[in-house]
Amino acid sequence: MDKARLKDYRFWIFCVCAILFAVLFAFDLAKARLPLPAHYGAASCAFIYVATALPLAIYFVFAAAKHKKSATTVIIIAVMLALSYAVRICFANFQSKDYVNHLSQWVEEYRSLPLADCFIKQVGNYPPLYNYFLIAFSRMNISDLYLIKTLSFYFEAGTVFFAIKLVGLVRKESFNYLWAAIFLLLPIPFTNSSQWAQCDTMYTMCAVAGIYFALKRLSVPAYLFIGLGLAFKMQTVLILPVGLVLLLARDTDGRKYLLWRYIWLVPLAFMALSCLPVFFGGSFFKVFDVYFNQVAVGNAGHALNGHCANILLPFSSIPDKSVAYYILLVLFIAITAVTDTLIIVSVLKKSGKVLNAQSVLLLCILLPLNSVFFMPKMLDRFYYIAEIFLIIYFAAYRDKNSFIAYALLETAQWLMYTRTLLSINGLYVISPVFSAAALVIVYAMLIKAFPLNGNKLNGLAALITESPRPQEQKTAP
Repeated sequence: MDKARLKDYRFWIFCVCAILFAVLFAFDLAKARLPLPAHYGAASCAFIYVATALPLAIYFVFAAAKHKKSATTVIIIAVMLALSYAVRICFANFQSKDYVNHLSQWVEEYRSLPLADCFIKQVGNYPPLYNYFLIAFSRMNISDLYLIKTLSFYFEAGTVFFAIKLVGLVRKESFNYLWAAIFLLLPIPFTNSSQWAQCDTMYTMCAVAGIYFALKRLSVPAYLFIGLGLAFKMQTVLILPVGLVLLLARDTDGRKYLLWRYIWLVPLAFMALSCLPVFFGGSFFKVFDVYFNQVAVGNAGHALNGHCANILLPFSSIPDKSVAYYILLVLFIAITAVTDTLIIVSVLKKSGKVLNAQSVLLLCILLPLNSVFFMPKMLDRFYYIAEIFLIIYFAAYRDKNSFIAYALLETAQWLMYTRTLLSINGLYVISPVFSAAALVIVYAMLIKAFPLNGNKLNGLAALITESPRPQEQKTAP
């Protein structure tokens, strides 16, 4: 190992992250169990084995056709996809507290209602579009646990598809199936969908697809995917500041990324996908109850922090009716708004409203990451968009800073996830240190891309992002 690498702080950060992650994942593996007919019946067992294999098999068939002259590449992809399949199957039976206390209860309630009443009654606190799937699952003779996890996994496979398309667009190359296999093995996405049965990959897929089509300067599909994302979850708003930048900026050829005249497609798609209950006699305004409640109360309920690795984690226990609660609430909403605005204004000013794809992807990382880190009432899962764009950035530019930021953010997430999934208390308190370090690195990447005028932060950003130079070999005179 060369001395330059040992002097690089990023090497040691990666070692710490890798050790922490490996130890905690070992605890997680202890909960792995293979699905058996005795658990939920033979039909459900057959379903989860086949349904999980289907998207992975599709990826493999296309990969084998593309790399038919390279047996080594095909074998590597096959092994990675097989590992992805194995780990997902082993956690298919895992029931998180969210599933036991919420998702399974919602499906059970839908099962007890006539179909029309299912659409009229708002069960749970998810938007109508996600509830359509739960209603459908309540009418099937397959385990709803398997159905919910498969739904999320399929959207994860869709996220990977658009992520690799985006990488290929930036690098001007064809679809890279090796990177697709790598993406399908990423720990946090796998944990979110195939273990936890959460749906964050749904709006994330829409965000990635929206940015992909925006960079191709195809406004119509970009807007439609953003509308779809908003119909799934309100957290799609985390990518909307980037959409604003793309509306105001042009590419290096002088062409607009997004056109204002098609922006009406966003609310149209949202309304079309959310208003089905109205046709069954439901209230038009009740359709939006979930969104209004999330704005008024927040995802964390009455707490300032919903188990999120952000700056407000130390203030989670502050009573919701205290003066300190309202001061911190207003303060950090203001900090989020000001910092996001400064990022957008600075980038547009420095770039002259001309942005390349690299700058756009950097904003796709920084703006969601910055918002979730400072915003009150965030949940641990809301870093998902920033994580996916970090690994997209690394795959596109092979940039070690983005990889280390990704490792830090993954570790912060995993420390928080283990509190919920493994009931390990105590470790999660250090998670904001890792997410803060990731944010600092991404800020340094932005300052390096858009240097500040006569500011000492330029030197600090260079120090954070530059690799130590290897020592020159001394030669005899």
